[in-house]
Amino acid sequence: MRLRHGSDQRLRDRVALVTGAGGTVSIGRSIAIRLAEEGARIAVLDIDASGAEKVAGEIRAGGGVALGIGCDVTVLRQCEAAAAQVAQAWDGRIDILVNNAAAIRGALAGQGRRPFDEWTVDDWDYQFDVNVRGQWFCARAVVPYMKARRYGKIINLASSSFFEGVPGLIHYTSSKGGVIGFTRALGKELGPLGIRVNALAPGFTLTEVNPGSGPEDAEIADMQRRAQALDQRNELPEDLTGPAFFLASEDSDFMTCQTILVDGGRSMW
Repeated sequence: MRLRHGSDQRLRDRVALVTGAGGTVSIGRSIAIRLAEEGARIAVLDIDASGAEKVAGEIRAGGGVALGIGCDVTVLRQCEAAAAQVAQAWDGRIDILVNNAAAIRGALAGQGRRPFDEWTVDDWDYQFDVNVRGQWFCARAVVPYMKARRYGKIINLASSSFFEGVPGLIHYTSSKGGVIGFTRALGKELGPLGIRVNALAPGFTLTEVNPGSGPEDAEIADMQRRAQALDQRNELPEDLTGPAFFLASEDSDFMTCQTILVDGGRSMW
């Protein structure tokens, strides 16, 4: 892979930490690569350390600057250690945090959807541990470095499921609603410090979690596509990279506490 460097490289020398950015077909990986193309130095974080290093290696091989770090976002000390490692590597800076790490326990375990009262307490707690508490932990870890410069961008990954109220995935949908509440409250709190906090809410996206490859997957992907206003194709990880760059760049400096829906017109609010 060779990075498609933008002529302006408007994030040159900025330091961006992207969680959940391992894997081969993922939103985090695509955002990390796009920010690298814009000149940012990228810390690729993932619970799978080898996956994080693989993506970091791709960025370096393409002419960018990147560091791969294994990190479980549900463990505060690991988040703090990762942030310290990034800051130590790059002039004490962390300018951008992309809180992308997330989980869908039912889908990953092959459980599909369930009535709200059939999910276990462990299922519920796991979703909130990764999807909400993990974002809180990562923000706690990086904000001291942003405060020192009176500037920073935090981009939280929510989901259009919050706006749809998806039945059968109440634990996931509720956790992503928590992300939007977290974004609004944190943005209000950190605004006086020059730190902007916004969220991206993708729809059903063809990733390793939602591959759309097998017969059953293809049927689900087709159903999801037909629910979009832009129904020509399904959403891809690359569809999030432009909005993520906008929120990471100075173009969005007067924007905070907001959520941008990127789901092909499936949801509105």
